[in-house]
Amino acid sequence: MDYTNFSREQLRTLIESLKAEIADYNRTKIPLSIAMFDIDDFKKVNDRKGHVYGDQVLVDVAALINKSIRDTDLVGRYGGEEFMVIFKEANLVTASIIAERIRKAVEKHIFNEGITITISGGVKQYEGENLKDFIHEADKNLYKAKHNGKNQVI
Repeated sequence: MDYTNFSREQLRTLIESLKAEIADYNRTKIPLSIAMFDIDDFKKVNDRKGHVYGDQVLVDVAALINKSIRDTDLVGRYGGEEFMVIFKEANLVTASIIAERIRKAVEKHIFNEGITITISGGVKQYEGENLKDFIHEADKNLYKAKHNGKNQVI
């Protein structure tokens, strides 16, 4: 997936994948979780280094997320500097452990020109709610992490 040229088509594909996983959950009751991640202070990166640099940061963060998740998980750009990870067959504990691994990988990474960045994340296990509420609850947890000082997963 191209993480710099974000499109509605890519978002639709991500949401369709999540819908399919919810349908699997409804049939099997095998746990399903998601995480929403947002790059902390990304506007400052763009303002200081330019949008071309910012685009490369998006690509690099996506690669770090991909390296940190399991083969069965799926990551996509949700919008702006926000990413969603779908954790198949993962309860809240498992998803939170992987989300923390993602957070640490980004925090430790030295980006081009010696820059470091952090991300915040919100994790939610599916409990039968509708799709919109499921995503909204993960997003609420993300914004709690931002409000509580950033560079953390809730």
